[in-house]
Amino acid sequence: MPVGVLAFALFSCGGNSEKVNEPFNFAFEITDSVQVDFLGEMMLMGYDGKENNYLLATDEFDEYLEVNESGEIVTHKKLTPDGIDAVASVLGFGYLEGDVTVLSETGKYMQFRDAEKVGEITVPYDFQPYTFYPKLGVFNYDGKTYYPKPLPSSSNLSPGGGEFYQALYRSPIIEGQNLATEDTINTVKLPETSALLDGQMHGMLFPIYTQTGDLLLLSDWIEPKIYVYKNGGNGFDYEKTVEIAIPDWVSYLPSSSEDPGQFYQQNSNQKSGNLVEILVSDDYYIAVYTKGIPEGKAPEQTSDGNAFRLAVQKINPYFAAIFDKEFNQLASNIPFPASSNRPMVVNKDGEFVVSKIAGLSETEDDGLVMYKLRLNDN
Repeated sequence: MPVGVLAFALFSCGGNSEKVNEPFNFAFEITDSVQVDFLGEMMLMGYDGKENNYLLATDEFDEYLEVNESGEIVTHKKLTPDGIDAVASVLGFGYLEGDVTVLSETGKYMQFRDAEKVGEITVPYDFQPYTFYPKLGVFNYDGKTYYPKPLPSSSNLSPGGGEFYQALYRSPIIEGQNLATEDTINTVKLPETSALLDGQMHGMLFPIYTQTGDLLLLSDWIEPKIYVYKNGGNGFDYEKTVEIAIPDWVSYLPSSSEDPGQFYQQNSNQKSGNLVEILVSDDYYIAVYTKGIPEGKAPEQTSDGNAFRLAVQKINPYFAAIFDKEFNQLASNIPFPASSNRPMVVNKDGEFVVSKIAGLSETEDDGLVMYKLRLNDN
């Protein structure tokens, strides 16, 4: 198992914040629900605005659906390591201009349309598949295709060691590639002011980013901050850091980088907050997060992994912090519906769309359910 998978599941982390005054009365309202005729659990992972399709995938990233606005299944595909269009272990899922795009640990971003492989983007070097990506975030801009930059095998770093984490914090987060020439550029590094560059151990970094216009908004997953970058002609240059004031955010305790195990041990009795998505609507930027679970409040670990996961999700739900387009914070701790899975989609009508976690619902459904939400700001 890649070291990042274990860290993602058990030891997600965050930083400090202060309470914010809230001049607006924001609230998410369920305006519609969409039923999908599929028995099993899947999570909403992406949205194709051109075709108005939604991408859902299993937790194992080995099967996906594309469904339309009415919930009708447009595409259903199982990914296997054998046969035609074989895909090895999948490290991430998403859309790239309407094509379902998956990162395989074999070193390729493989693209599918109507369940058939239509192309691939090859990472032009061997890399270490040390983690998976909660959001793949591949996009085209100014003649280049940008994607999360894997850790080159030539680094000769052992995943999980102290030097590995320090290199991870300082490495470029995104790579841009001219697909015609295979020329690449490294871009988007954490600024020198980031607390993650203080030489201590801060846990696993999971880059979450959203490109909007000439801006790129980055979360490192483990701090309540948005790092803002702007296109500079040859990649994206750092502009500023937006700190998010989140009451009751559970912070982690950094430790010596020489013993990463110490970090996980001293944070094992709590679950720290995570900034898990940055969404964009016509009027607002929306930072999606969980606040974490304080020490002594976490459910007891059991042999039933699914029951434990649901118990954690029940007491650690998703919230939103709202910003205007000048990055002024307007609100925090705006709850999503309690049974929402991680919010990742705003559709072309400005609706927030989330998949429902069946195990957290008081009603039993006959298939997958997606909620459409409106953000009221009365």
